[in-house]
Amino acid sequence: MLLMVLLVLIGELGGMLEAQNLPTGELYGGFSYANTDLFSTNKRAGLTGWEGSLGVNLGSRLALVADFGGDYGTSRVPVLVPTPFPTCPPFCPTSVTDFSVDTKLYTFLFGMRVPYRKWEKFTPFGQALFGRAHVSGNVPGFSEIDSKFSYALGAGGDYTISPRLAWRVQVDYLRTRFFKGTQDNVRVSTGIVLHFTRKKKQRTLTTP
Repeated sequence: MLLMVLLVLIGELGGMLEAQNLPTGELYGGFSYANTDLFSTNKRAGLTGWEGSLGVNLGSRLALVADFGGDYGTSRVPVLVPTPFPTCPPFCPTSVTDFSVDTKLYTFLFGMRVPYRKWEKFTPFGQALFGRAHVSGNVPGFSEIDSKFSYALGAGGDYTISPRLAWRVQVDYLRTRFFKGTQDNVRVSTGIVLHFTRKKKQRTLTTP
């Protein structure tokens, strides 16, 4: 439903943005790295994955954004304080200090982006996104999952390769609230941006 609304907005705003020589919208996809502490263990974990977003420009200084991402890897959880995983028994890891948790993080965020369009090739921006994050942690015989409100505050920049193509680098502070705790995470991503522009109508000369 949200995707349909965004596509309608692209069509309605196309004429206005055409006069400003701006793309009506943009599609981003790239590689993501997240430095996380999703189980509140004070042990940071590096997760890798993907991030994609769809943006609709409302003008030269504001865009609506729908952002989705997934990051995967291994977290380390102390044996003595295994929360949210059960204590021994029934869960008795063989390691002495900590154990590995197969971790998956997904984010579903929506908000706004504010670009600064001063230079022809480079466009820096700031953004604020709000929504939901989902985490799953798996160990032999047990699985813990949680979904909570989260938000991301970030900045980045697009380097223009052609009128329809750019390269993006962005960094976000990602706040999550899993398992009755609060986690401060950092997410970095880079990838390709496709610009959507409205084709100009060709004028034809008519004779009376």
